[in-house]
Amino acid sequence: MATITKPCPSTNWTSYDAWGYDGMKERLERFMGSIDKSALLEHVEQVTGKAATMSDPFSASQFWCCFEFILSDESLIIARVRLPRHPESNDDVNEESELYAIECEVATMRFVQGKATSVPSPCLYAYAGPGSQQAAKVGACFMLIEGFYGNTLQDVKFDICDLPIQTQEHILTQWTSIQAELASFSFPTIGSIAHFAQDTGPTIGKLATAVAEGLQTAGPFLSSHDYFKAVGDAKHLQACKNYEADADDDDDDDDDADIFTVLGPFIFRDIVQRTDLFKGPGNTGPFHFNHMDMGTQNILVDDAFNFLAIIDWEFAQSVPAEVNHYPMPFPLISSDAEIEHILSNPDSVTYRNVQRHVKAREIYQRSFSAAEQALAGKGRPLQSSIAKALDGPASRVYAALGKIAIFDGMGEELTREMIRLAFGRTGEEADEYVEKMKMKIKES
Repeated sequence: MATITKPCPSTNWTSYDAWGYDGMKERLERFMGSIDKSALLEHVEQVTGKAATMSDPFSASQFWCCFEFILSDESLIIARVRLPRHPESNDDVNEESELYAIECEVATMRFVQGKATSVPSPCLYAYAGPGSQQAAKVGACFMLIEGFYGNTLQDVKFDICDLPIQTQEHILTQWTSIQAELASFSFPTIGSIAHFAQDTGPTIGKLATAVAEGLQTAGPFLSSHDYFKAVGDAKHLQACKNYEADADDDDDDDDDADIFTVLGPFIFRDIVQRTDLFKGPGNTGPFHFNHMDMGTQNILVDDAFNFLAIIDWEFAQSVPAEVNHYPMPFPLISSDAEIEHILSNPDSVTYRNVQRHVKAREIYQRSFSAAEQALAGKGRPLQSSIAKALDGPASRVYAALGKIAIFDGMGEELTREMIRLAFGRTGEEADEYVEKMKMKIKES
């Protein structure tokens, strides 16, 4: 075997480290004792037709354990092996829904590999599902996917806004061109790719994440409004459960700061029901394809920030344009008025941070517009401009909803921003609306 000159991904894998709590290490040890690694190695060599060696370190997550295989030509194969059910898994999720989600991810990877060929993604060499001969030999279902000599963008640079402008432009040009390429594929309904065949193409089925995210209806959805209503209902229900659990722990039912974690999703539902914000011209489709989790943690890059692959396709689906929003490297959560105030005061302690994030957003939006124009020049215009949707009120309201659960203590500011964007209410009018919604929550 040739000498490897580049560090393999497994050099950063931590194996059992960080799993020494609540019996998690023991769970992994039982798993390792139940699978046949030699059968896995044999299958890798059979599929690739090349000799391979298996690296000692492994990487574990909630659902999968990854093993690395180095082939005789120094190329890499990653085996993602399904772990036994996690003790802290969502109680609503069952084996059937988990299996469907895996099948959707496999179908999506095959779709990208077969149709979206300009999108860098790992080649799926094999999938051994439950009941298959290969899974029985190994002791668990697994995927064999292409590996890369690179790191996630998140690991290379956690906040890309700190990079030189030229480097940011290089990153965001690639980022948005891939998103635009995926969006050039559109479908009549909102859902996940349940099946793919090269001759017939993809079949959109129910959402793979519906059960895990608590959606009462799994789809496929015929309109944007129906989809956002289902999302809002699920977010509100989960927020209520979390709030009640926190209240029981803290014995503090009157904390107005906490109530906004429930109030935000409740108001989002009200916006969906009472306004036309999510009933735009594209309400009944077609709906474009979206990775849905294309953050820096799922982008593999080399040392020069060239994109090597987009990974983790389990959340991918067809979506309305309003789902798109600025990604997490520059998650401004302040209102327009607050941002303008900060940028007009260079002595502000937050001036530099806000300035660089605003600049990154401008580059992202400009890059997206250029990517759309490039596709249009090839005769493949998007059904609905994502570049224009980014700064639209619907996109920003949806983004605020997602951030309420992420940014502790920002629930009130984000909720009031939703109210301003959807209803144009600020000051006393917004206060009155908030109090009215609080009463409705208490009544319900």
